[in-house]
Amino acid sequence: MRNTWPPKIIFGVLAILGAALALSAHFEPYFPGDLPVTLLFQSIHSQPLVNAMKGISYVTGDWRGAILVIVSGIIFWRSLGKLEGMALILSGVISTINEAFKIVIGRPRPVADLVNVFVVETGKSFPSGHAFMAVVVLGMMAYLIITHQTKHYLKVLTASVFTVFILWVGASRIYLGAHWMSDVIGGYVIGSLFLALEIWLYQQLKLRFVNRGYKQG
Repeated sequence: MRNTWPPKIIFGVLAILGAALALSAHFEPYFPGDLPVTLLFQSIHSQPLVNAMKGISYVTGDWRGAILVIVSGIIFWRSLGKLEGMALILSGVISTINEAFKIVIGRPRPVADLVNVFVVETGKSFPSGHAFMAVVVLGMMAYLIITHQTKHYLKVLTASVFTVFILWVGASRIYLGAHWMSDVIGGYVIGSLFLALEIWLYQQLKLRFVNRGYKQG
């Protein structure tokens, strides 16, 4: 049977929700609830927590994120196969699309008059590039690892660990005053749409290779 995951309804829901968030963000500098959530996050203050939030944002941002993708792609290529390595590299390329959304939507970042800005970022705010990248890249990593696992507990462990990291990335952007909660949610939603598309493409290519007797290596 031909693999048709994910169902069209998933694409539709993610696309509609992402478009609604993007349109609203274009007209509103922040949503109701954004400011209270940031202030709540930042009320839990300690230097180790600040360092942990800065650390995860640093590792997944800018050129560091690109290096993470390239190194991971090589590892996946050698350990799981060429298609898996290429899929991971593609996820890194897809994550750069986020900048186009930011330019079109043009939402300003949080300002020091409203929240503590621990990390000063340039560019626009919606959607969060870190959140987008985390879902697309880390989500693809998790999917590839899970699909190559045979033991259920390892699948659950992998999903749990990657989910924690993805949520940590988003929380760090709010805590550091670099993004509003709605920016992070927007990054998760739009990133999930592209992740779903990438998984669908991977499955179609994998199916073709299997049907043609293609062996990776």
